[in-house]
Amino acid sequence: MAISLTSLRRPSLQAVLLAAGILVAGVAGCTEEKGATAPPPAPGKVVGTVDLGSHVPLWMTHGSLSVVALMKGPTSPDWLPVARVLFIHPTFPVPFEISQKDVRLTGITLQGRVRLVARLSLESGSSLVASGEFSGSAPVAGTVGGTPVKIVIDKKLPSTVGSP
Repeated sequence: MAISLTSLRRPSLQAVLLAAGILVAGVAGCTEEKGATAPPPAPGKVVGTVDLGSHVPLWMTHGSLSVVALMKGPTSPDWLPVARVLFIHPTFPVPFEISQKDVRLTGITLQGRVRLVARLSLESGSSLVASGEFSGSAPVAGTVGGTPVKIVIDKKLPSTVGSP
């Protein structure tokens, strides 16, 4: 079968535009828009994620992660821990949600501004793997029903081994 040069035609303009449209639609679907809005607020809850700082040893993920919400009451001058969620052997980043069901104090309603603190603890009981605690807190106070908060665990806490 012989093919002549006159039988090979250039693609039509319509075919080129169709291919370009498909390519642009595919690329647009795979990329995130700059300036995208944050996830919607969660009514009655404090939500966010906890991530590890780069210098936190990976063996610490065999421990437990607790995220604590602290509130100031109308009569308390200081931030008091009122709610906690716990994750055993966390896989980072860890999404969390604190709601009224996580409040540990009777008569407290989770509302308004809260401070969030995350603590990663490991009691290894082994001479091969060091026990320890690392902590992180949200850079600004969160709000119940507000936008998600990001916490990075990046501070090594002093060892309490041998303390009374």
